[in-house]
Amino acid sequence: MVIYKNIVLLLFPCLFIGNMLHAQNKDGAIHVPDEFDFPYIKIDETIITGNNLTRERIITRELDFRNGDSLSTFQKGSNLDFREKRFARSDSSELMLMMLYSRENIINTRLFLTVDLSLEQIEGKHYRISIVVTERHYWWLFPVPKLNAPNFNEWLRDPKWSDLSIGLFFSHNNLWGRSHQMSVIGFVGKSYALAMGYYIPWIGYGEKIGMLMAAGYENLFVVEYGSIGNKRQMIYADNGLQSVKTNVSFRLRPGLYNYGTVKMTGEWIKISDSVFRLDSGYLSGRKQSNISLSLYADYYYDSRNSKSYPLKGNLLRVFLEKKGLGIVSKDVDLFYYGIDFHFYQTIARKFYVAEMVKAENQSGQGAPYYYQLNMTGDNNFIRGFDLYTLKGDQMYYFRSNFKYELIRPSLKKVEPGQEKNKFKAIQYAFYLNVFADCGYVVNNFTSGNPYNNRMLFSYGLGLDFVSYYDLVLRFEYAFTSIGTNGFYIAFGMPI
Repeated sequence: MVIYKNIVLLLFPCLFIGNMLHAQNKDGAIHVPDEFDFPYIKIDETIITGNNLTRERIITRELDFRNGDSLSTFQKGSNLDFREKRFARSDSSELMLMMLYSRENIINTRLFLTVDLSLEQIEGKHYRISIVVTERHYWWLFPVPKLNAPNFNEWLRDPKWSDLSIGLFFSHNNLWGRSHQMSVIGFVGKSYALAMGYYIPWIGYGEKIGMLMAAGYENLFVVEYGSIGNKRQMIYADNGLQSVKTNVSFRLRPGLYNYGTVKMTGEWIKISDSVFRLDSGYLSGRKQSNISLSLYADYYYDSRNSKSYPLKGNLLRVFLEKKGLGIVSKDVDLFYYGIDFHFYQTIARKFYVAEMVKAENQSGQGAPYYYQLNMTGDNNFIRGFDLYTLKGDQMYYFRSNFKYELIRPSLKKVEPGQEKNKFKAIQYAFYLNVFADCGYVVNNFTSGNPYNNRMLFSYGLGLDFVSYYDLVLRFEYAFTSIGTNGFYIAFGMPI
């Protein structure tokens, strides 16, 4: 559901179900003979079944080998010299490596519930690969709630159903069988909005580029206009913040595990008279409205076994953004840049570790409040600080998990004859984890917030529930360096 995620990031950062649609898919296996009579085998053909809608090209492009390739069947340690394409490989032969990563790549398209790869002998050293997939349910129509609160855990302190705006979300995630995605979302209530987008995964010669187009309007009832003691200062009023955003982005994929993004975003934003009276410096130039055209670019290497709840692999990313190009308007002139590294490892049967570090900087003399970096946002956070706001011109943070597979990825049994029902075979897993986070926000231009310009850390216990159609639900109890502790509920993978 790439389009949905991009629309949420573009327009609705407080939509508390935003990450519920992305997680893990574990069903399926690799089947190979126990022994081989040849040191190398040749892959002569690939047969795919179960792809009732999906074009074969969408699947075969994810394979780590091609028809005609010769793959080694030797175990590691046999002094073979073959090129490795990833970090921290632990498999026994080139053949198994290629099949393992090919299956992971197909899973990571998020088009299939199950993927099975089998190796079948044709004659002598000539083999075929058989790929059997079970397609997901591709179209969705369901109601969505929008919280008129800073975040879900803030809302839980004093839950009121009147603080919800209600809407509808529609999406199709495999149009034409080519993995095209189209989404429309809208909600009404105290806050209201409408957004739509279309994603084409591969265009042009060689199919190395994908394109996303999205646009939307929102009108927020709840606006965070400042902070005192690192507590959010909120105003609840009609037409508090209005914005129109358009987004055109290109996703580059020069190799199976190498990606890049170039994104152009246009934004018009206007705050109400009430917000402007409370903070005349909320937007750039001490204006009540800003218009900006921004350019974002990144490059990253992604070898994670699952893009939704990874247990092995790495994500290494560098990025930069120029907000305000001086073409349409000179209201905004800011520059952001940073690095983002994620590491995942299996250390023993059922035991895993994960770490991430991120550093981001905004150059210039203090960004207006709306444009400041936020270490208590949707993706940038350290656990246990959900009820605080940490904003500034630089942020550095580290998150780590040591986790135990409490209940391994399983498939709920179904009645005979219903094995292929996409909603009966519910997948689930539970991971118990110990976590430790730390972070630092630099803010030299505002005062009265004691947790800025100070090292913060937290630690605690968590339980991750990973389920069907990429749902990740986290239950965490955190202790912090500022003397607080509490229970929190969160959505999406922690690292």
